[in-house]
Amino acid sequence: MRIIQTLLFAVTSLLVLGMPIQSIVAQEAESYPVINKVMTEFNGFRAASDQFIFSNVQLRPGMNYNPALLDQSIRTLYGTGRFEFVEARVDKAENETINLVFQLVSKYTIERIRFVGNEAYSDSRLASKAEIESGSPLDEYTVSVGADAIATYYVEKGFPDVEVDYRIERDEQTGYAVVFYDIDEGGKVRIEEINFVGNEAISSKTLRKQLETAQHNWLSWLLGSGKFDEKKFKEDLKTLREFYRDAGYLDCEINEDQVEIDFIKDDEIVITIPVVEGQLYYLGEFTVEGATIYTPTELLSAVRLETSSPFSPKEVDEAATAIREYYTSNGYLDTRVRAERVPNMQTRQIDVVFRISESEKFYVESIKIEGNTKTKARVIVRELALSPGDVFDRRRMEVSQRRLENTSYFEDVRLNPEPTNVPGRKDLGITLREGRTGNFTFGAGFGSVESAVVYFEMSQGNFDLFNWRDGFQGDGQKFRFRASLGTSSNQILIAFEEPWLFEQRLAFGVELYRTESDYNSADYNELRTGFELYLRRRLFELVEARLSYRLELVEIFDVDRNPDSTLGGSDINDDGSVENDGIADVFQSAEGEDLVSKVGLTFLRDNRETLVFTRKGNRSSLSFEYAGIGGDVNYYKMEGRTAHFIPTFDTFKQSLSILARAGSVTPLGDNDIVPFYDRFYLGGPDTLRGFDYREVGPRDPDDDDESVGGNSYSMVSFEYAFRIAEPLGLVVFYDWGFVNENDLDFSMSDYADNWGVGARIMLMGSPLKLDLGIPITSPEGAGGGTQFNFSFGTRF
Repeated sequence: MRIIQTLLFAVTSLLVLGMPIQSIVAQEAESYPVINKVMTEFNGFRAASDQFIFSNVQLRPGMNYNPALLDQSIRTLYGTGRFEFVEARVDKAENETINLVFQLVSKYTIERIRFVGNEAYSDSRLASKAEIESGSPLDEYTVSVGADAIATYYVEKGFPDVEVDYRIERDEQTGYAVVFYDIDEGGKVRIEEINFVGNEAISSKTLRKQLETAQHNWLSWLLGSGKFDEKKFKEDLKTLREFYRDAGYLDCEINEDQVEIDFIKDDEIVITIPVVEGQLYYLGEFTVEGATIYTPTELLSAVRLETSSPFSPKEVDEAATAIREYYTSNGYLDTRVRAERVPNMQTRQIDVVFRISESEKFYVESIKIEGNTKTKARVIVRELALSPGDVFDRRRMEVSQRRLENTSYFEDVRLNPEPTNVPGRKDLGITLREGRTGNFTFGAGFGSVESAVVYFEMSQGNFDLFNWRDGFQGDGQKFRFRASLGTSSNQILIAFEEPWLFEQRLAFGVELYRTESDYNSADYNELRTGFELYLRRRLFELVEARLSYRLELVEIFDVDRNPDSTLGGSDINDDGSVENDGIADVFQSAEGEDLVSKVGLTFLRDNRETLVFTRKGNRSSLSFEYAGIGGDVNYYKMEGRTAHFIPTFDTFKQSLSILARAGSVTPLGDNDIVPFYDRFYLGGPDTLRGFDYREVGPRDPDDDDESVGGNSYSMVSFEYAFRIAEPLGLVVFYDWGFVNENDLDFSMSDYADNWGVGARIMLMGSPLKLDLGIPITSPEGAGGGTQFNFSFGTRF
């Protein structure tokens, strides 16, 4: 090895430095030479000091020469981005030492960036698209990429003929350079019409819906539509061809060269797309070959093909996949299915033969997990729908993968069958990449009800109560701490949940809280302190049940007794007592503390497609509460809620949502009164949006200006939504509802309703609701007038 190193060094010296090999071999019989000096030589201007260069060099005077460290030093100097060229030379020095000389060519520094010819957009905007800055080292490749980025930006904004070039002026004396981007904008155009010629079977309206390129309309300024992008348009033509073929027109031709683009004005174009539809082909007979485990009838029952229907290549491929999944869901993992097409050009029917290559049946041997650096193995295994010894069902494997993904513990989850040495057995391999499960938030919120709120929240979705060594992570528990301080409310909340109690799919949780609020009424403040224990379990399909016990101390304080209050007044009797003639008696009588002890049972079914900007699905709940297990209040409450979402038109992702609620609370025991703070109210951003918060409800005889709640209620809300852009939606709504004084009283005689318009804007991952509600019918005592509501979250 020593001889090889010596020869390598000698050859390097000969080629790079010009030193004789014999001399090097002789003096390096035992080791590399010692470095006398490390020096720099610049070809042209100097862009860096010797101190900067030496700080990136791993060789020093007095060290032995080392080719590996030299190579690393050259790479490091290149990595600084300040040099166009770096090379090293070795010169012979006195006393059999060497001088190491770095020969450098400096990169120019960008002094400034100039844009020439741009009228539509400012220099600062174009500079942000080019992503280069003054003062950075000049890299011509980066400059060229910036030119492409600027051109792309112009095309996206409707300038299809834009041309962007660049030039660089270098000053060899100073080492600075000026980058010029020469722009020929070419004029902005918009698409006035998109027409089709030759289409008879499929309407032009249907074909336009397949295109991402769209005609200009009154919303184009907001959606950015109506602009011509050549690259996007070519993809659209490809999409049209695939659409026709999946409709059965296999010979369809859409020739890009025959597309006509005509200017009807200087900035308006009409696109005409010629279509040669060709003949319509139909499905003929479909048969199965190679199947021995299942009959053809069993396998064909898994497909959705019908003889004489239009032939769709996509549907045929999906049918082959469905047959393969029929096998793999029963353990035949290596089964292959190929759809062979047999055309009959005379009848225009295409027969399909599904040729099957069956495999042996596999069972799960063991489960192998990789990548879980903090999550415990049992937390992963309990989410699986497969166990060792089970038939290796690929469908259940995919269910297991979705379950692991839905835990939100991992950034990436992959499940695959892996071969083993045991015949008929495969391991279930699980490869994971841990994700971020903790969250720390500090910020501010606002709403028309709670006004301004400053909050602090800390949560951990993969909590471990007894694992402080690893930062309380890894056991799949949930922990949340929230504290908020606002103009109308204060809150402290601590919540903990174990989703797998006793390793069963049974969740156990506890919440401790203290909430103070004065937005319910201007006449009093409310403080609730307590805790809740609950069990939650999935019963069947999408239905889950939640059993809870809550114990809380409710304090009503600061009841308004100001004789000058605008909400009412008080008379002082001769004996000094106060006779109230404005503030609701129920508020004064409730002043003080009540202990509320109650048990609740809730059934919930939720199959919404998405939780935000929902277009499809349903969320329904039915809840029961009994208060009176000790405590100071006794009542029985039941309430049902449902929200149904119906997609209507794909344009602007339109949808209709229908929300309905109804409930009743019945007083029990000697006290024939339900406390006002647990009664029903309507009004505000989540119920009747044309009325103030808790404005709709029975009034106290002594204070018609203040609702004291009712024992039964019902409401219905219709909302039609348009998804205008990714973060923005517009709605039109109608709300109707009533609150009656007695329990089980669902008389509709004293109802309230309103209509209105609103907007939904995604901010910080949560929708901001802005609604303008206009009352139509106001019940007795409820104030009228248009209401503007704003709040975060959803109504469901």
